[in-house]
Amino acid sequence: MIQGRETRRRLWRMSMFLVLLAGFLGFGVAELLHPQRPPVSWEEAAGGKLQFEVASVRKNNSGGSSHSNFSLDNGNAFWVIGKDDALAPTGSLFSAKNLPLMRYITFAYKLSGTQELALRFDYYEGLKLHVPEWVKDDRFDIEARAPGQATKDQMRLMMQSLLAERFNLAVHWEARQTPVFELVEAIPGKPGPQLVPHPASDDCAKTQFPEDSGESNLALHALPIPCGEIAHLPPSAPGSHRFGGRNVTLAMLARSMPMQTGLVTLPRPVIDETGLTGGFDFWMEWTPEDTSEVNNEESGGTFQDALKQQLGLKLKPDKGAVEVLVIDHVVPPSPN
Repeated sequence: MIQGRETRRRLWRMSMFLVLLAGFLGFGVAELLHPQRPPVSWEEAAGGKLQFEVASVRKNNSGGSSHSNFSLDNGNAFWVIGKDDALAPTGSLFSAKNLPLMRYITFAYKLSGTQELALRFDYYEGLKLHVPEWVKDDRFDIEARAPGQATKDQMRLMMQSLLAERFNLAVHWEARQTPVFELVEAIPGKPGPQLVPHPASDDCAKTQFPEDSGESNLALHALPIPCGEIAHLPPSAPGSHRFGGRNVTLAMLARSMPMQTGLVTLPRPVIDETGLTGGFDFWMEWTPEDTSEVNNEESGGTFQDALKQQLGLKLKPDKGAVEVLVIDHVVPPSPN
């Protein structure tokens, strides 16, 4: 009995210590005793490991145009989206022709702009992944059928299983240190005129495609882009570049920048350090520098000026960790 009372006293004293500590640090005992679960990844949200019901993989030796029955992007569309573009699957069929294995890998693992660049090019310091050349060059046709109606992310998971089965693809994720640009606010608390929190009144039910989407005063509330996407937009003048996003995070904007602008403009990965959360609508436009007499190398100046004036953001050189997909093993496909 005495030992039981002593045990209870110790537990009571420990609980009081936790209460005092929680009050001092500003959070509750429940959070101390039961830490919050990490955010659910897109793989978990889509259902974990999935497989196609039937699939055909063939090396393409005939050439022809490259196409798929829906866009294989990861939310970064590197073209002007049209109202008739198929951005997501409408049934159970996956069909793609004359695409490199690299394209199927970036689709399957939903690689960001920076991650795709690191995998395709041994360019970034510290992120040289040395992918076999045939993975980038050899073309394949893949036809597959899901067990039923599938979302785009579920198709990605099925593609992961297919690549592991037919190409013996084995990968792992790794965080590597590299020179980066940190995306930060130019003036804290003062966003630019073309960066606004996504309005709650926009339920993303439809995408508006104005008759004149190239107008110079493109309205943020009428971006011709589906929610969750970043895409090129028609420029207001010849020689200009313009892109925008609708209900996207600034982390996604940061990852997309080296691909939306080109490696010549931004030769480092960009990571979000703004501290701003939630979805945003934005668009920005700039005219690339004239590099005809300076070895075709930009300083990034005109883009960074536009970034500051239009979005209220700037890039700060630093070193940081970038997560990349590393290919451990891959071989040409087994016969169907």
